[in-house]
Amino acid sequence: MNTKNNKGRIIIISVILAVVLSALFLVVKATTLFITAYIIAIFGITLFCIGNLYLLKSIKSYPWFAIFPITIFRYLLFQVALSTIFIILETIPIFSINIQWFLLLHIVLFAFFAIVLILQKGGKEIIENRDETINKKVVVLQLMRSDIESLIRKYPEHERDFKEVADALRYSDPMSHSSLIKCEEQIQQGILSLNDGKNITEQCMELLRQIADRNSQVKILK
Repeated sequence: MNTKNNKGRIIIISVILAVVLSALFLVVKATTLFITAYIIAIFGITLFCIGNLYLLKSIKSYPWFAIFPITIFRYLLFQVALSTIFIILETIPIFSINIQWFLLLHIVLFAFFAIVLILQKGGKEIIENRDETINKKVVVLQLMRSDIESLIRKYPEHERDFKEVADALRYSDPMSHSSLIKCEEQIQQGILSLNDGKNITEQCMELLRQIADRNSQVKILK
């Protein structure tokens, strides 16, 4: 992705929107309501530009960074639509437009989309924290498999037993929960105890049972 070119496109699009909006002064009477709507729209275009530049700066796998500018663009569309309705109503003699209500509705609209962005940000943080926990658990399982593979080199005559344990770990769900801590510690201790070379087959069978129990609990917790 050419970030520099994309930044240029975003700025050009924002300038075009601002120019088109400013051109409305050629055909629309510059009333207090229209000028206020114009300032609010420029504010929305500025947010749209900043949101897209933020997206380019913060590209990650989580889609929140794409939702951020999309939400701002929706805000821009809604506030332009709201302003258009009021401007049209102002041209109709039977309607008396109160600019205070106009500003209040725009404040409510901005607050609504601001809350949406805050909630999206909160959801992003929850998912990232969960991903971090899962990644840590993946590393733990990988270290367990690494220990088993080193045991294969140490006790090649028990390669089949060790590979069964390694395969069981490989296909274990990395999901973690506080209730699994004791079970996982038992598995780790069981792997360490294999280093003494005693009753390896029996110990591997016990490890397979513990891993199966752990995976059954994971399914229940989902």
